[in-house]
Amino acid sequence: MAKPRRKALAAAVGLAALALAQPSRADWSVTPSLSLRETWSDNVVLAPKGLEQGQFISEATPGLVVRNHGPRVDFSLNYTKNFYKYADNDVRGPDGQAANSGHQNLQAQLHAKLISEKLFLDSTASISEQGVSAFGPSATVNPSNPFAPGLTSEVKTWRVSPYLLHRFGEQASAEVRYARDKVSSDQLNFGSSTSDQFSVNLASGPAYRTIGWNLYYMRQNLQDTISQSSSSQNMMGTLNYLYSPQLTLTVTGGYDSYDYQSPGGVTKGANWSVGGSWRPSNRTSVQLNVGKRYFGDSYFLAASHRTRLSVWSLNYSDAVTTTRAQFQLPSAVNTASMLDQLFQAQIPDPVARRQAVEAYIIAAGLPPTLANSINYLSNRYMLQKQLQATAAFNGVRSTLILALTSSRRSGLSLLDVDAGLLGGSSSALNDNTRQSGGTATYNWRISPFTSMNLSANYNRSESLSLARRDNNRSVRLNLTRQFARKLNGNLELRRTKGATAVAGRDYTENAISASLSKQF
Repeated sequence: MAKPRRKALAAAVGLAALALAQPSRADWSVTPSLSLRETWSDNVVLAPKGLEQGQFISEATPGLVVRNHGPRVDFSLNYTKNFYKYADNDVRGPDGQAANSGHQNLQAQLHAKLISEKLFLDSTASISEQGVSAFGPSATVNPSNPFAPGLTSEVKTWRVSPYLLHRFGEQASAEVRYARDKVSSDQLNFGSSTSDQFSVNLASGPAYRTIGWNLYYMRQNLQDTISQSSSSQNMMGTLNYLYSPQLTLTVTGGYDSYDYQSPGGVTKGANWSVGGSWRPSNRTSVQLNVGKRYFGDSYFLAASHRTRLSVWSLNYSDAVTTTRAQFQLPSAVNTASMLDQLFQAQIPDPVARRQAVEAYIIAAGLPPTLANSINYLSNRYMLQKQLQATAAFNGVRSTLILALTSSRRSGLSLLDVDAGLLGGSSSALNDNTRQSGGTATYNWRISPFTSMNLSANYNRSESLSLARRDNNRSVRLNLTRQFARKLNGNLELRRTKGATAVAGRDYTENAISASLSKQF
């Protein structure tokens, strides 16, 4: 089996290289950058009361942004590498671990048309810090403290997915897709895993005006260095009835099959749902489905509303998933996406709007993502139920972004595969968790070159297996100044308070930092 998989991977990588070699009328842009930051923290490793260590930290962050938005190739890459230098070279946490020496972050995406209207390619790659546990400070949403050891793990992912599209005149369209991906971590007890996925989607065409239909099939084979190899199959058929131009009614039916080892024994069964979508205007849409799957009742909600100066969204979903699958999804609330919707009324052109959003985020010093549940390390299949609400408001000289989230995760496969992740009496800490939290970010444009940014973040994590409950909160005040077209300065004050991930020690930290960022 290894040789066919290697051949498939080599073919996928070859397609990605071919896509980047395609001629494109758009120009490639390459933007190096460098950020220098000096921070004073009165508790650099988030130690409990009485063990705090005050410390100066010097930080250098080189970065690179590459983009090409062309008719055949849409590519973006954003990479940064953080280097930390401590005034005391031997800074250690309460458990004797050395403070973090640095981090790196990569976000890369590729969409290419290999054969016009026929063969396409999607590819992604990422490197990021992720929480080892559902407990502790956030590792992904503008981390409150990147220096403390033992709270996060570096996770690397990549995915290559070629697919074929074909239209059967006005009657139907078909998509056949293959995907190969890998997820790995520097945490030895979190398995390095690879996946092969095959899917077919057949949908009705414009000839079906009142009644539409869709047939979908997906199979995934998963190989893991910690858990046993597993596979899953999902089949679903959908019927849509156009009741009115604003209202569409939907009925679905299908079958789910997973072969993971479950304490309850049930890993497969039929699924069904009824619901519909309502779109009274171009500014408002609501989609709601209610049904059942093999694990019980199932619900889906996606609602959004937009005015000239605000955007609102409310989303709920439940699904059988894995940590590795969530690492490959944009699960956090994306600041750029929110601002793109918010600026739509003022800037109708999508290219100009994207450029305006990017410039606004840099000038205002806004975080790239907002509140979201911590996607902690686990080798198990789990049932995830998540509710998320967001709102953004645009004033004459200010912007306010709000995000609320609530999630529940219950382990479905055997707990044994996670025994080495947290160890000892903490092995069941991530077994059955509930998380809730929120973020508020307010930006005030003092002048064309100066802005103030105030943000507050709160997260509450609860273990329903071990009766543990932690609260983590942080407040930040930033002053950002644009000194030249590609030179920005930032002054930040922050206060964080909460409990560390596994040990659960209470901590408080106050910090101040100043930075200069230059694009070349």
